[in-house]
Amino acid sequence: MKLGSMKQVQVELSVELGRAVKDLDELSSLGEGSIVELDSFCGEPVSLLAAGVVVARGEVVVVGEKFGLRVTQLVGEEP
Repeated sequence: MKLGSMKQVQVELSVELGRAVKDLDELSSLGEGSIVELDSFCGEPVSLLAAGVVVARGEVVVVGEKFGLRVTQLVGEEP
């Protein structure tokens, strides 16, 4: 298989703002308007995942009426 044909494969991207661990009791009490505190701080870089693997970090930006990500570091490269 030629590498050129692999470039057409689509990969799902997602952005991870942070994580939280809750027990089932806390999870069951969540409702509309609930706030889940994450382990990250405002202004910290967020992670860009490709197929569930972190490939870059960046900052959240607004593009028109949508959110986007400005990549500031590729994983494996020095900051």
